[in-house]
Amino acid sequence: MQSAIGFLKQRSNLVIVIVIIIVGFALYGNALNNELFWDDDQFILENQYIRDFSNFPRFFSENVIAGALRQTDYWRPALLTVFAIEWHLWGPSPFGFHLTNTLFHLANAIVLFFILEKIFHRRWLSLFASVIFLIHPLQTEAVSYANSLGDSLSVFFMFLGLIWYLKGKHVIYPLIAFALALMSKETAIIFPALIFLAQFFTSNYPSPLMGEGGRRPGEGDLKAQAWLAFKKTLPYIGLAVLYILLRATVLNFGDSFNLYHEQNIFTSSVWVRILTFFRILAVYFYLIFWPQILHMERSVDLATSFFQTDVILGALIFVTLLAIAFLGFKKYPVLTFGLLWFFIGLAPTSNIAVPINGLLYEHWLYVPIIGIALAVFELGSRLVKNFPKLLKPVLAAVCLIFLALNIRTIARNNDWDNSLRFYNQVLAYAPESYRVTNNLGMEYAERGFHEQAIFTYYKAIALDDSNPVAYHNLANSYRDTGKFDLAVKYYEKAIELDPKFFFSYAALYDFYTKQNKPDEAKKIQEAYESR
Repeated sequence: MQSAIGFLKQRSNLVIVIVIIIVGFALYGNALNNELFWDDDQFILENQYIRDFSNFPRFFSENVIAGALRQTDYWRPALLTVFAIEWHLWGPSPFGFHLTNTLFHLANAIVLFFILEKIFHRRWLSLFASVIFLIHPLQTEAVSYANSLGDSLSVFFMFLGLIWYLKGKHVIYPLIAFALALMSKETAIIFPALIFLAQFFTSNYPSPLMGEGGRRPGEGDLKAQAWLAFKKTLPYIGLAVLYILLRATVLNFGDSFNLYHEQNIFTSSVWVRILTFFRILAVYFYLIFWPQILHMERSVDLATSFFQTDVILGALIFVTLLAIAFLGFKKYPVLTFGLLWFFIGLAPTSNIAVPINGLLYEHWLYVPIIGIALAVFELGSRLVKNFPKLLKPVLAAVCLIFLALNIRTIARNNDWDNSLRFYNQVLAYAPESYRVTNNLGMEYAERGFHEQAIFTYYKAIALDDSNPVAYHNLANSYRDTGKFDLAVKYYEKAIELDPKFFFSYAALYDFYTKQNKPDEAKKIQEAYESR
């Protein structure tokens, strides 16, 4: 009998895996031929290191875009390794990079199902959360954008480590997975907390049916269970501490504990960061439950007072969810697990402990959204259990929601189709973004639309007239259209704003050399060398 049940379960698992794969490719198939652009340039197309495996040691000693002669605080050797493998398989072909992103996303959804099944032994719960993770439109920012492979790659290693841990593999296996996750993206630092959560809840559910045939959820010595979970987590905490020490010393490429590189009201005040997090939390909940208006480069005003509507709303959401998580543990353990998972997933990007390089991005919900899916399923199942007549309406609503999410995801993938479409879509919602405006100008110039490029660069300068980049790009377009006096004027303006701006020096040196003006070229060279 047991063998028959095991066989049926294996067949059922296979069906679930196949369904996830089919649905995943149906959703993201229209993104496979999207272009590579934006940070794809620095991380992939211009990154010389990934083109030659002799550079492999540099992956571990330099920042992730050093191969493009750029500087960043990010250290992601595992990500660079995958990019290098991809480059050697299909070169700069966008299809291959997007295919890899999609495959890792599907793998994450599959492994997530087995993780949740291992913890809770509830198939429909595990399937629901995995499907929401797979199809939610918020995930497109982490899947349809090639450079966002860091998200799905780090999560893949984290999930791999979790499933190895839950299956009782030797500690070395999940430790290796954790190390690879950290080398894929910094946000993997949450892995020890996920191990603690998984261990604590696994201790509470030793039987195939939660609470039946053994200790019920919340019963027993909770302090002893928490202490056991903490001890099990110690090796991973040790690795996390080692990682932080390395990133603070030999792998510190700038100021990795404060990516703003300056003191301001946000970096100096924890209270401002907490209030701003409350404001952002309200936005996140809106996006999770109504993912209609999605775009990059969201701007959020810093919150300096608690007495603002969205800050109060976010604080109420925060306090309410934590109260439910802790007070409802015995009665609603899955709800507790889901809400704690949500906050653990948000922790690295909350800006509360460490100010990072942004306030709000949709792909920062890539992991946290799993917790909300678990909570929603648990509330829905409890509702149906108490009111059986609601089963059919609830199932119909779930089907409609799944359909709507699928449609929105496919449509959102189209926003990433090409650079011009993407930047214009972002600027429709964030017209004040200097970075996107400048990038749009560069794309116009790349395609030979110099009049549009020049007009766009002037818009960028109007947004930030102290940044040398748009002046330099404007000079390039004037140079390419034969307006050399204007080109020289704006190269010099870029250098005036940043006396160490190498690119304008190089452009002027090249220009004077081609114009057969060696004395002018020498002056430019000497000016740069004197800086």
